[in-house]
Amino acid sequence: MKVWQKSLISTIVLSVFLLLAMGSEPYHTDTTDMRIVPIQQGTVAEGIRIVAEDGSFELKGGERFTSPFQNNIWTGYCRRFSNNTLLTQAQDALSCGAKKVRIYIGDRQTPLYGVLMLNSSVGSAYGAASRSYLIRLEDDKIRHAQAGNTSVSYELVKYKRTGYWDDGRRTSSEATQYTWVLWYSSYPF
Repeated sequence: MKVWQKSLISTIVLSVFLLLAMGSEPYHTDTTDMRIVPIQQGTVAEGIRIVAEDGSFELKGGERFTSPFQNNIWTGYCRRFSNNTLLTQAQDALSCGAKKVRIYIGDRQTPLYGVLMLNSSVGSAYGAASRSYLIRLEDDKIRHAQAGNTSVSYELVKYKRTGYWDDGRRTSSEATQYTWVLWYSSYPF
């Protein structure tokens, strides 16, 4: 056997041993309760009235409401909403079932245009936001929208992510997701 053949065989054998020595990455199983749980009711802050463009619902400030529709942004295509890009995702929300609305603030006759997304919750969510919406709009964001810009307001729900590694170690962490999101501006979406 020639020297180059011995070198090649040695390199191949060494490579196989190195690959076997590295082993595999531990496998993680996610056990988070992602069962979809509808949020049945909510409240809009005083002085705000939200009316569907198609006339299918009206949410009046200070009054409890039954959720007129539900979105699911927990799974699939609609799972991509993030704080980094939320301001620009009104059209994505519409493709996920959000509704176009008009927002009346106080005594002002001219409404703001909006896109409202009412998300469901999941079994591992906890806290008041997992059971009821509280739709509030900050004054500075209202002024920003009235000046012709797009504003976005939302509420987050906390949920517990759980799982375990194949070696038996358990994992647990806290995460958040949007329960409702409202994009609004003085211009239509």
